[in-house]
Amino acid sequence: MHQISRMRRNGTGEGTLKDALTAHAGRAHLGRPISRVRKASSLYRCVIITCCTLVLWGCGALGLGKFKWIERTAGDERYFLLKECFLAAGGPSATKTSFDPALNPVVNLWFTLRNETNKYVAESRWIDPAGQEYRTIRTTHDIQVEGKRNIDRRNEFGGTARVHTISTQELHDHKRGLWKVALYIDGQLARRLEFSVR
Repeated sequence: MHQISRMRRNGTGEGTLKDALTAHAGRAHLGRPISRVRKASSLYRCVIITCCTLVLWGCGALGLGKFKWIERTAGDERYFLLKECFLAAGGPSATKTSFDPALNPVVNLWFTLRNETNKYVAESRWIDPAGQEYRTIRTTHDIQVEGKRNIDRRNEFGGTARVHTISTQELHDHKRGLWKVALYIDGQLARRLEFSVR
């Protein structure tokens, strides 16, 4: 501190002030090691915060949602056309890969395009366990037709959720086992999913 006041009186340059501040900060820290109590209290705080976060996450108070792992797709799939694509027994809240006609009356293929064009064709091909195409569901989505029906495409979630539905009992009666569904957007394979019918 004395060096700083001397520099002000003498009118010395900025470099000397910087040196004096550095020297003062260095001397203030000498001989005062960080106490073990201070280290322990900061570690204690970290442990408490971590435990509270895990407890809140586990009981559902922190609704972080379902974690999605990185999905691997086949080389011929144009996965970038879709924002989401999954199978569910009912609404889009619970995804499934196994369907029982006694419990799940329908299999829903939910999908949302990343960038919807004004008019496009979505086609889902349902393939049985023997590898034969069982059914094709084709829908044309046109912004002008949807506008007349008061369907607003440009919603806050960035895409309109679309669904193709087929009866689980119908699939079960045809053949039980591992089924596949392939989703095509304007003739391009966007996604291929597998599911089982018990």
